[in-house]
Amino acid sequence: MRATVLGTHEQILEQVLGVASVDVTLEQVEDQVREIKQYMHALRTKIRVPYEQALEYTRQARNLQLATRHVRATSKFMQLVRRLAVQIPESGGRPDYALAALTLVDIERLVDTSDLCGIDVVDRALATEVTPRRQQTANEANEMLVGGMRRQHQSDVGSGLQILFNLGIISNAVDTRIQASIAALHTIITGRIDPRALHIGVREHNARATAIDGRDMVGIDTILWTRQEDMIDAVLASGLEVRVLERVLQRKRDVLRVDARVDASYLDVVASKLGDRVLALWWTKVVDTIAREIHASCDESSVVRQILTNNYPRLVQLFLPRLEPLLAARLGGVTSVRDLQSSVASVLISDEDTGCAGDVDLAQSPNVRYSDWGMRVLWTRLLSVFEAEYVNKAASRMDDSVSRCFPAPPPAGLVDAQSTWAQRHNTKSDELQAVSTVPNRKLVASVVRSVGTELEMAKSDARLCTMVARAATRAISSFVATTKDRLLSVMDNPRVVDPCAATAHPMTRSVIGLINCVEALRVGISELCQPADQPLTAPAQSVLCTCRDELQTFIDAQSDVLLDAADRAISQALLDVDNSSLWSHAEHALQWLQTQVLEPLDPRRSSRVHTMTDSYLTLFVHTVCVTMPLTETAKLRLASELPQLEFACSQAASTMGVRVTGDAYKSVRQMRPLLFMTSRELAQVLGERSAEWSSVSELDLLNHVVCRVATEEEAACVPHELLGCSRREWLGCVAGSEFVESTDVCRNKEMLHLWDTRNLSASCRAVVCECLKRMLEHKLADDLVALIQAALSMK
Repeated sequence: MRATVLGTHEQILEQVLGVASVDVTLEQVEDQVREIKQYMHALRTKIRVPYEQALEYTRQARNLQLATRHVRATSKFMQLVRRLAVQIPESGGRPDYALAALTLVDIERLVDTSDLCGIDVVDRALATEVTPRRQQTANEANEMLVGGMRRQHQSDVGSGLQILFNLGIISNAVDTRIQASIAALHTIITGRIDPRALHIGVREHNARATAIDGRDMVGIDTILWTRQEDMIDAVLASGLEVRVLERVLQRKRDVLRVDARVDASYLDVVASKLGDRVLALWWTKVVDTIAREIHASCDESSVVRQILTNNYPRLVQLFLPRLEPLLAARLGGVTSVRDLQSSVASVLISDEDTGCAGDVDLAQSPNVRYSDWGMRVLWTRLLSVFEAEYVNKAASRMDDSVSRCFPAPPPAGLVDAQSTWAQRHNTKSDELQAVSTVPNRKLVASVVRSVGTELEMAKSDARLCTMVARAATRAISSFVATTKDRLLSVMDNPRVVDPCAATAHPMTRSVIGLINCVEALRVGISELCQPADQPLTAPAQSVLCTCRDELQTFIDAQSDVLLDAADRAISQALLDVDNSSLWSHAEHALQWLQTQVLEPLDPRRSSRVHTMTDSYLTLFVHTVCVTMPLTETAKLRLASELPQLEFACSQAASTMGVRVTGDAYKSVRQMRPLLFMTSRELAQVLGERSAEWSSVSELDLLNHVVCRVATEEEAACVPHELLGCSRREWLGCVAGSEFVESTDVCRNKEMLHLWDTRNLSASCRAVVCECLKRMLEHKLADDLVALIQAALSMK
């Protein structure tokens, strides 16, 4: 260490000298920093003092400006107070409350925007001048509003509303009036129809009546309806007051303020604060009060519920037309902001709720519709429950009348007893069953009376009438369904609808009886569709007309079953050319048609019967013309059967009030002399073809000529042999378009070129003419040749 110190001694001395020079430099720096601080202090003194003085001057100016503003506000306040004292003098003079209200609003606005609290003159003026006059103005406005509403005086109501609007308390004042009206009605309504109160009223009234003469005795229903009428009278009186208030609110507008909307009425201002229109708010709460009272009474007493439900139309008439001024929107009644915001929704609700869009909903109040807001609220919150119960009861009554027509089957023991009784008295079981199958006509008439009574009771209400009509349609549909089931069970036996049976089946009359029952229903419903005194509403008429048309369709379908069976039997008998006893079968079927079907049948099937008889006459004429061989015996038989058929058809048609006339009838009349004409006379008739013989068709005349020639020349001129076909094929080819279906074609290859399915009449005529031409190829008598040539030359 000693050697190290001695070796670095010189270096250590140099470092010591360096430290001494650093100390000198630091002293110089401290001197310069001290000079800078002295300079900064002097500079701060030159800037801070003027700045603080400027701040002081600014504060003094602000205080002076605030004092000036307070002085100006105080001065303006005192001017407004003096003006208010002029507008509402303490004694003498007529106060101008409307302008005073504007002045009060200006004072309040000035006091709120300017901090005048604590100023003695302002506080004293507010306490002694402003507040009493404001209270006086508000009281006077409320008195004018209440008095004007009570007297229905729109000028007083408008003046009071103007003052309240100027005071800025119109929304609160209107809400207060609504709540006061609702509270008054609540006091009147609550407990009014409580069951215990009703019974007390009945006892008191009957006690007074007994004390006099005992004649004016009443029940609970009379007291109930009387008290409800009193409730509705109170509602009407209060509602008219609210309606006047809303009308004036609708007309009044703020035209004094520059920033006010010109199109904004007082009603818009109030509705924006209260959430809805005045009358709508009042009506909704009043209906809620009435609904709560009625539902509470119904929950407590089933008698009250039964009275209101059974007399639902009277319940509707309790509100209408008495409340028509309040409920009719077109007369300035209840309207809601929601209605005005969405007219499309109103239309949708109208169609869904009433089903009577475009028609008068209520006969007693033509101006009120269920789509109106007031009526919709009333129906939704009160009437809908009773309406549903009433419709269900009406439907039940109509269903009961239908059920009485079809009682339940007797027990097994009674069935055995009936069978034993039938055997003892030689009565067939089918006859006994026929009697029990068909409903009693009096019971069927009771169904119509039940429907008519229900519709008559609901006629004043289009919605209710439509719903009752639909319930009636359902009841009648059940009647028809039961009738259809019985018809199907009866007609399971083929003998019931067999015209060719030796004896008529007793159940055939049961089928007719069931059809007649439905016809009686149809006639009754038709009379209800167009009542003589007061017509039903259009929707109800539409429902009943649809029901009537469905009944007519059912009657036609079921009666067509019997008519079709008779038509098939008669037609087949008349077309059976090869059967010499065809007339006996046809006569039996015609007798069955007349006696078993047409005579007991109530529905008038005139057009169908007329068509059937015409077709029978035409068929028989055709059968006569194709009868071969046409011997004298055959002519005599046919000549006797022609008038019999004519008489039978006339008798059958007369049961439906139809006369047998027309070409078919004339052709039958003309056919008899044609049978007994000679060939020469027939050729002359065919050549002349006068109007006297025009009723017989050309094809039938041609067929008659063929059969006449074939009979006289039977060996050589058999028609089907000439054409190379069988007799049945020949009969099918010459039948004519009335009897040949479009699917039937001639099977003979030699005649295919003559057959055209698009024109059956021409095809049949061509086949007959071809047959006549082939007859000419044989050696015939001159009169037959002349007859064939005359036939071929017919136009």
